[in-house]
Amino acid sequence: MFDDFPSDLRQEIAQSAARLMFEEGISDYARAKRKAVKLMGIQQDAPLPTNAEIDAALREYHALYADEADAAHLLDLRQAALLTMQLLQKFNPHLTGPVLDGTAGPYADTDIHVFAESAKELEIYLLNQNIPYQGDEHQYRMSDRPGKQKHELVRKRVPVLLVETRFGTQRISIFEADDIRSAPRKNGEKSGIHRMNLSQFSAMVRAQPPSDPP
Repeated sequence: MFDDFPSDLRQEIAQSAARLMFEEGISDYARAKRKAVKLMGIQQDAPLPTNAEIDAALREYHALYADEADAAHLLDLRQAALLTMQLLQKFNPHLTGPVLDGTAGPYADTDIHVFAESAKELEIYLLNQNIPYQGDEHQYRMSDRPGKQKHELVRKRVPVLLVETRFGTQRISIFEADDIRSAPRKNGEKSGIHRMNLSQFSAMVRAQPPSDPP
């Protein structure tokens, strides 16, 4: 079906989507792909890259174009994420996404996964800490096929609380306690996404050299 397309078109789309995710802070892979295709003037039935292919292109883009200001901003994002994770320690916070893997651009959100008996528990906790937030939700792919139990779904809608900080938006996804056993997956990958718990991330931040003052 794709014989009419150049063999490297998937890579070109991946590179364009990666640039959009870095420069504009787009976190949704499907949205980045759609915008890349539109900007490139490509037919809608073009072979789209997987999320994993976009991640690879994003790492390449970051290695080529990120500068000292980007490095300093990444350190700010990581330190802000660490403070939030310390505040949410009772909810077993895990960091994931571009702030963890080091590809965060100037407008990147910070993605933190927590595990609670209910979303209301975390909402009450934030209110008691006088931390304002907005409610949202996100659909995660948890497995390739449904399990024997009804609650073991291929895709799962998860409540998300958006917290605004001086360094951007922190997206706190609230999973059920048992979801810690299986990390969500990206399209094109069989293994779960990479995420890091508080003690691991704290050690990583301590080991990171401070950025030079401007």
